[in-house]
This record gives sequence, structure tokens and C-alpha cells, in this order.
Amino acid sequence: MSILTVENLHKSFGTIEVLKGIDFTVDAGQVFALIGASGSGKSTLLRCVNGLETCTKGSIRYREKTVEPETFNEIRRHIGMVFQRFNLFPHLTALGNVALAPTKVLGRSRAEVEKEAIGLLGQVHLADKANAYPSELSGGQQQRVAIARALALKPEIMLFDEPTSALDPELVGEVLEVMRELAKGGMTMLVATHEISFAKEVASRVLFLDKGLIAEQGPPQEVLVNPTLDRTRAFLSRVLR
Repeated sequence: MSILTVENLHKSFGTIEVLKGIDFTVDAGQVFALIGASGSGKSTLLRCVNGLETCTKGSIRYREKTVEPETFNEIRRHIGMVFQRFNLFPHLTALGNVALAPTKVLGRSRAEVEKEAIGLLGQVHLADKANAYPSELSGGQQQRVAIARALALKPEIMLFDEPTSALDPELVGEVLEVMRELAKGGMTMLVATHEISFAKEVASRVLFLDKGLIAEQGPPQEVLVNPTLDRTRAFLSRVLR
């Protein structure tokens, strides 16, 4: 059953059209990998899905609800997002960052939320860092805290916007491993990434975005191993060097 439907999505910033008519549907438990050069529209697409940007034309539906200004706050409880930069609150511990949204947004009791937050930190392999501040954590650890924070609202869909692009190469693997575990657990995910081997391993479907359009899409074995378009092959040859 489709839980996310994107139809004829256009997004412009002034006179610059970034998305030029995007269509796809996502079923529960699927992992969609969004690949493409910088500026192809991947981040803008994810920001539109999460209501951080409004569509210029077209529609996005999460289940039966249209993603629009009137529903943004409600939709974000069901669609979590992890950004390139970790955006953790520097004055809060890892535990405090993860527990913040459920207490402030949902009004739940602090004790109950902190118990769940400790469990989420364990899920991202950071139970021993609950009382550490962001400045005391590596980039990979901070990104894993950011993942736990996004999971704290118990979303049905997780969006990842180049989650490893700001990390030193030796720290990338620990973040991808957490994402693999989420995928294996059945989490529905949209992942903008240049990690082609990860996309090949984990994705149910790959969307290759080029100049604001989906140029090619399909199972990873087709798009990443045997693409039909010259521009897909050219992109893959650059990122796989």
C-alpha cells in the first residue's frame, strides 16, 4: 500500500525552477535512494516532502493527507528528517537532544521520554554517550544522535539528506550501518546519497535525478548496474572513481 504519493511536483525559487515535474509513489517498508549531481533537486525534493518547502505546483500526499502549510506540523510527526549537518543543540546532552521533541511537541512526561531516548541511543550504538555534549562527540556520533532524535517522534517515514556528506571518510561506515539496520527493521526511507554501494545494497528502488527531473528509475540492479541512459552512466562513472 502506498503511503507517500508525489504527483507532478514542481518547485521554483524565483525564476529558477529546481523541480520540473516529479512523480513517484512509495510503499510501506520501501527504501528509495535518490542519486544525482549536486543541484539536481534531491535536497529540495526531500524538503518538500517534509514541508520545509512548499510546492510551486503539484501535490504530495502522506496517506490521505496533503502536505501543505495547514498540515506541516502534523505531517512532521510522521515524517522524520536527518540533514547533512547534525544541527544538535550544543547546550543539551545527547539524551537531552533526543528527548526534546517528544516532551515539547507531544507534551509527554520527561521520565517516560528519557527512558525511550536511552533505548534509541542504544539502537544507534551510543547508549554510553547519553550524557555527552555534542562537542564531546565525533561527527559520526553526532549524526547518529541526530538519527535517534528523528526517531524519537516514532515516524513512519525517514528522510535522509546526504547524511554522510559532512563526515570524515572513516566515520561514514558507522552511520550507514545504523541506516542498514533501520532498513532491515522495515523503516520506510528516502535517502539522498552519493554512497552508491549503500544504495545498491539497501534500496528497493533508485531514482536518478537530473536537472530537476527523474531521468531514470528502477531497481538498483537496473539503474546502478545496467543503466539505460548515457547521462546515468556518466554520473555513475564520476562518483565511482
